[in-house]
Amino acid sequence: MQKRYSKNIENQLLLNKLQQNRFFLVVLVLVVFCFTVSLYVSFSYDKEKAKKLYVEQCSKCHRKDGRGIKGVYPPLKNSDYVQNGDKIELLRGMLFGRSGKIIVNGEVYYGVMTTEVDKNLKDDEIAMILEYVYRELNGIDMKVTAEDVVRARKLGKLPPHK
Repeated sequence: MQKRYSKNIENQLLLNKLQQNRFFLVVLVLVVFCFTVSLYVSFSYDKEKAKKLYVEQCSKCHRKDGRGIKGVYPPLKNSDYVQNGDKIELLRGMLFGRSGKIIVNGEVYYGVMTTEVDKNLKDDEIAMILEYVYRELNGIDMKVTAEDVVRARKLGKLPPHK
């Protein structure tokens, strides 16, 4: 009888431990799920908003389709400069402008890019514009974040192209 009683207690303790582990596992799965969903929501790319921002901020010079004006404003669509460029450098150009000689897709451009990016835009909106240029105009799956914009701001204006 003593053995049976001991065995029942052992079984009950084992069952309690399994239930605790199961509870812990369920909680862990829920936490990971919620974290993943929050990351997706906070970092999701809104194509329509990005396009609207691009058109408002960049299309005067680079055109709505991103093709620019040959010899005057370089293209952003299918642009080797964008495709081979560093996103922080591109953000610095957006924020502070750029000057000097630049070669895009074999075409030489001279001039000054005065930034047209609205000073009232939030960092995530500026990031969204460059992400639009990468994704929609160049077919590159590149994530650009508000933190990238903050880094670009800290680095400041770029020297002229040579």
